[in-house]
Amino acid sequence: MKIIEISEAIDLLAEYANTQEPIMLTRNGQIIAALMPFAGNSETDKLPAKLKEAIEQLFLSEKSEFDRSRQQTELETTFYQLVDRWKTETRGISSTEQLSLHPTYQQIIGMGPDAIPLLLRELANNSGRWFWALKSITREDPVMPEQRGKTKEMIAAWLNWGREKGYKW
Repeated sequence: MKIIEISEAIDLLAEYANTQEPIMLTRNGQIIAALMPFAGNSETDKLPAKLKEAIEQLFLSEKSEFDRSRQQTELETTFYQLVDRWKTETRGISSTEQLSLHPTYQQIIGMGPDAIPLLLRELANNSGRWFWALKSITREDPVMPEQRGKTKEMIAAWLNWGREKGYKW
């Protein structure tokens, strides 16, 4: 018997679909379904409609999860390409205004709310000058007047804000 964690690629199901081996589907280590091999396609016609719908829904939800994961990967790739380009093109510039108005920085802002966890990750791991971007996207500013100019305190304020809003980075 083959055991497949449901978060694994659906290709594994396809790989075993034509075998005579039963398949156990699990989610988070708990068995949620057992699939028995069919003698042929005509066997699927004998399944109750509700079971067919449930199986279809399972595959659709896995596809949706895969699509979301792929979109997240593409978003992160784009973000880090822009960050690298921005850092390269602004090396030696100390003016916050020049750094923030740079076209690549503006593209990062243009990524909108999806970029917030990535910006928070950049603050947490690499420091950086992401306050303007975060303020522009969120239209919020958790930095208190007495914290202005104190990079570590400003970073802490933004990271606390992110945690309070439920962001994970």
